[in-house]
Amino acid sequence: MRIAAALLLVPLAAHAEDPLQLAPDTPLRPWPLPAMSAQHNVLQEASSLAVDLQREYDLAALIDLAQRSNPGTREAWERARQAALAVGLVESTYLPQISVEALAGYQRTPLPIPTTLIPKGYFTSDTREVIPSLALKWLLFDFGRRAHSEEAARENSFVANVAFTGVHQRLIFAVSRDYYALGALRGKRRAAEKALQTAEKDRDAVQARRTNGLATTVDVAKANRQVAQAQFNLARTSGAERTAYAVLLADIGVAPTLELKIADSSAGALPATPNETVDRYVDEALARRPDIIAGLAKQRAAQAVLEKERAEHRPTVALAATAYQNIGALRSDGGPWSHVDKPGGALFLQFSWPLFDGGRRDTQVAIARSEVDAAGDQIEDARHKATKEVADAYHSLKTALAEHDAAIALADTARTAHAAGRESYSRGVGTYTSLIDDENALVQAETELEDAEANVRTAAVALAFATGAINSNEPTTR
Repeated sequence: MRIAAALLLVPLAAHAEDPLQLAPDTPLRPWPLPAMSAQHNVLQEASSLAVDLQREYDLAALIDLAQRSNPGTREAWERARQAALAVGLVESTYLPQISVEALAGYQRTPLPIPTTLIPKGYFTSDTREVIPSLALKWLLFDFGRRAHSEEAARENSFVANVAFTGVHQRLIFAVSRDYYALGALRGKRRAAEKALQTAEKDRDAVQARRTNGLATTVDVAKANRQVAQAQFNLARTSGAERTAYAVLLADIGVAPTLELKIADSSAGALPATPNETVDRYVDEALARRPDIIAGLAKQRAAQAVLEKERAEHRPTVALAATAYQNIGALRSDGGPWSHVDKPGGALFLQFSWPLFDGGRRDTQVAIARSEVDAAGDQIEDARHKATKEVADAYHSLKTALAEHDAAIALADTARTAHAAGRESYSRGVGTYTSLIDDENALVQAETELEDAEANVRTAAVALAFATGAINSNEPTTR
């Protein structure tokens, strides 16, 4: 007996370990991270196989590439598939459960017997049997448990599908926003290049006047400072453009080291001024936004769960059946074996009604009722959030359009003023300080024009996203 106990303890001792060995061994050094497997790199390379490096991608092509490459959409798709499979899991409970079982073994049993029959007062029975069986269990009536579980599963599947669409909408918005941000920085870089050319021309004009004794060394130093400042601005803008490019590629889900050709975002016409009132856009958002639609489905799923928990207070009726073959033998006190090889079976109708469970079912009903209330509050919060986001996006678009019109006028007047100032300075009428002011004003105006154009496009996309229509056609242009 002791030997058997020792043998049982051997595997337990082999698996015993101090759980603290899994934690870092000291607070003084970081825990060493494991090296990434080669499979991760293969997957990263595979995600970039669909990219055509010779093609110029416009916004629509970038969105299509993101929807095929971004892992977030694939994860949401798998979640939707899991929710759909959960419906089938509930439906399977309507069918009988059939299983094949087998019991085999040997048993030696001492049994008491009157001493009038056997003087020693007991006899020993030896049994050896093999009993293969076919068992059936079928829940016939459960007073709504399965029906409400199926309803909740279908609503959750609908929620997962809506969430899948929401992931796509957020992806489209992110790609569009960062595409226009990249376009704005490209425009700023072009403006910085023009500013550098302008500064160099102005410096040449100062040096020409200095050669003729009409400008001071201070003017030349200021002109050189303007050129240096323009070079610095160009370098900074180019770096910001590269960062925006990497952000856009990260949104798409491809490696940021790819040299992808991206079309200029300023090629198309600007979105038109909203032709509806803000209330109209709010109504559209409340009717089609994924978070609100999903919230309503979550509330229906929570209500179904509540009804299912209420049904737990009711009885169940089930059918149980077994068919088996008894292949065995029996002997007593070492006598001859008696053999049997005959079929048997059983059929039962089971009625079950739990009467007391310590309050478990009442607690589950209370939890489910709270989930229904929480789902209703979540819908109300989503509606308030949608109203605010739509109003913000609507007014941002109108403001951006007005700023763009003003930026165009500002840039035009700045170009005219700078051209006139350079002409006056070349003729010896104006001062170099005025020329610097005109030059800086021109750079600022052209930079703000690029920002204004990107803001208009981004605000239009934000309005489409806020109303839940971002996966429809592009906003109307003007």
